Amino acid sequence: MLGLMGTPDDTASVVASVGALSEVVPPPQLPTDPRSGRLRVRSWIRSYLRDVDAGTGEAASVRALSDFGLRPEILHRRLASLEPIERTRLCLAAAWASEARWLTFIDPFAAVPGHLRTGVRARFAELAARDGRGVVFSSNSLTDHTIAEAGVADIEKGQLVALGPLEQIVTEPRGSLPAELSGVNVYSGLARKGWLSIGHSAVKARTELDGKVYVTLGWRAALLSLDEHDEAFTSATVFEAIVTGLRDRGSCLQAKLSPVDTEMGLALDVDLADLAGVPAPAPEVPDAAEPSTTSAHAAARKGAGFGILHPGLGGSITELQANVRVGTHVFVEVDTACLHAYSVE
Repeated sequence: MLGLMGTPDDTASVVASVGALSEVVPPPQLPTDPRSGRLRVRSWIRSYLRDVDAGTGEAASVRALSDFGLRPEILHRRLASLEPIERTRLCLAAAWASEARWLTFIDPFAAVPGHLRTGVRARFAELAARDGRGVVFSSNSLTDHTIAEAGVADIEKGQLVALGPLEQIVTEPRGSLPAELSGVNVYSGLARKGWLSIGHSAVKARTELDGKVYVTLGWRAALLSLDEHDEAFTSATVFEAIVTGLRDRGSCLQAKLSPVDTEMGLALDVDLADLAGVPAPAPEVPDAAEPSTTSAHAAARKGAGFGILHPGLGGSITELQANVRVGTHVFVEVDTACLHAYSVE
């Protein structure tokens, strides 16, 4: 079971290429032409199996439909009458009915509602293991790739960027998509003489690595303020940045930042507010201990308004939206303790 991650065009073309190999079944895809909605399920399955040169009869189709929770009566229905979950199960069943050893699917679970997706995905993996089928599928859902026993391939701009276990792909991303799905910024960096540097920026950290590295920084590993001298800042590496974009991502409001001086700062995406709840309270720091940047950032957020992650941008969501727009200048302190570096090799 191999999962492909990337832009739909990239991954679809790879799946199609695999599906064109001998002894591999091409991905089943229901027709999108509105006129095809009058086509009955039995006719579509027959057509698909004929196109993939599968010599199985209707009995194999009925067994496959049953395996994926569909009754034989569905064969008499028109494609247009099917619910999204039924269309997904139908495509999976059609490929299974081919009895081929190797199967391919393009984003097979995309149309499945969230509360049903886990069950369909688990059944898919269970049947693949039971029947000894090899499967290549594409998806940009991290949870879909939990069934990819052979690993996940990250494909970007027509190139294989990374191949490995899902954990490695998301914790040590080498491309923009896994970084986006993991909620981190990713950079190319250099580790030398015990120091980690990213480009020409002043953002540095201690490291035991040596040579070229990738570096990640989470979307909440920085503190922003409109005031360069905000008392919440605890280090000298505060840099000025311009808000170049704003977007919603799940329950979060997020900004894209570009440093005014690339020799001081980094371009990064950062969460501005989380409407799912209030920030976590700051950890206790003993009086004799030197507070880390992490605890200082958490302390700055403690007691902030609902969902506010950067009190220096506004004490409420209303103030935040009034203060921060595209073109706004902000000051940024990066929590260097949150920089995660790993070798390019």
